[in-house]
Amino acid sequence: MQLTKTDFIQYLNCPKSLWLLKTAPDHYPHGEFSTFMQKLVREGYEVEHYVKQLFESAGDRDASFQAVFETDDGLFARVDVLEKMSGGTTALYEVKSSTSVKTDAKHNHLKDACFQKICAERAGQSIDGVFLVHLNGEYVRDGEIDPSAMLVFADITEAVDDVLAETSAEIDAALAFLASDHDMNGCSCTEKTRANHCDAFSLFNPTVPTPSIYSLPFIRQNKIRDLRAMKVVGLDEVPGEFTLSDNQRLVVESFQHNAPKINEAAIQRFLSGLSFPLYFFDYETYSAAVPYLDGTGPHKHFPVQYSLHVLEADGSLDHKEYLEREARLPDRLVARMQEDIGPTGSIVSWHKSFEETRNRELAKRYPDKTDFLNDLNDRMVDLEDVFKSDYVDARFDGSTSIKKVLPVVCPHLDYKELVVQDGASAMEAWRRMIDAPPDEAEKIASDLLSYCRLDTFAMVEIYRFLESI
Repeated sequence: MQLTKTDFIQYLNCPKSLWLLKTAPDHYPHGEFSTFMQKLVREGYEVEHYVKQLFESAGDRDASFQAVFETDDGLFARVDVLEKMSGGTTALYEVKSSTSVKTDAKHNHLKDACFQKICAERAGQSIDGVFLVHLNGEYVRDGEIDPSAMLVFADITEAVDDVLAETSAEIDAALAFLASDHDMNGCSCTEKTRANHCDAFSLFNPTVPTPSIYSLPFIRQNKIRDLRAMKVVGLDEVPGEFTLSDNQRLVVESFQHNAPKINEAAIQRFLSGLSFPLYFFDYETYSAAVPYLDGTGPHKHFPVQYSLHVLEADGSLDHKEYLEREARLPDRLVARMQEDIGPTGSIVSWHKSFEETRNRELAKRYPDKTDFLNDLNDRMVDLEDVFKSDYVDARFDGSTSIKKVLPVVCPHLDYKELVVQDGASAMEAWRRMIDAPPDEAEKIASDLLSYCRLDTFAMVEIYRFLESI
């Protein structure tokens, strides 16, 4: 049975998940190949293109690309770059679209590279040096992409050697695990936070309800282990004496009493602190691993559209919006914002740190707009904050994302009918719009405007809901 680098990382995260994928692929609940995942794959190929360009432009480097190594016991590696060095040594290069060497459980670049080295060496190719090629987070595009400035070659040879014995043992354990029979009763993810659950979690753990202890906001792994040791999984089973954060306890109480936990006084204080007119505001941005426009860097966001609903004290509502339809930086967008947003009134956003960060970045890019953009941040309030502690409902499933809150408090509104339904798909749609013929571009533009418009109208309706309490 073949074991690739991707398989190995999946094994480290959940052995049974990989076993099911390999032995019963038709029954494996493959996670949706989301727009975000498609973007990551495409960007990975783009970075590899510039790595290859850099090697080939040198002229005197003996490098091969996508070399394949296989072993009799099933290991398979396709190496990004293999270079024959002077003196007869060989270097292996692992290419990533990140801006650093990552070592977390989900994205352990050292384990990735170590697997490739072990596979190559077991197949008979000695590896003397290991390098991780990643993007330079400080690079700013100016004209044609400069691969030598955009790429960083990190020598991770010693770091890989430090985990070599451990990784080799894990690879052998993975091969042995795949060769054995296993049942479908539970998996190791039961002691992990929800973000780290495998795609097959519900198959292995069908009795875990929704919501469950995994739905508690910001719950840590040690708390999950403590609750599991007490055989507690459902929120109805969480003991009153078990130590939780205030917000986590509110979620438990909401579930156990089948009602939201509402702090009416705090909500009224929040509402009374707002100043009319209210500007419900939302950005959509674009970013890419390989910078798309001059003046941008790897994974650096820049706004490409905004939606603005303006609510007056008398209840009248107006809507303004802007979508940049050319491949250019947001100078025209900021100018239009300055026309659309008056000098007084609260700027209402959801998860305001995102908008505030974009405004600070725009202020650096356009110094003449600094006062205007800083003033927006000074006036900005976060509607999401209310739902972190003052209106808590177990039906939010442990999240305060607007897409979790909206269907509970305003069920008449829904994102499901939209073509563009999230920020990642909005990014990809904007890029497609730029390159599309006129008729197709107009349709994509309409979809983008509809999505961003619903984001701000959703905030208006949530605000009205809070007013009615």
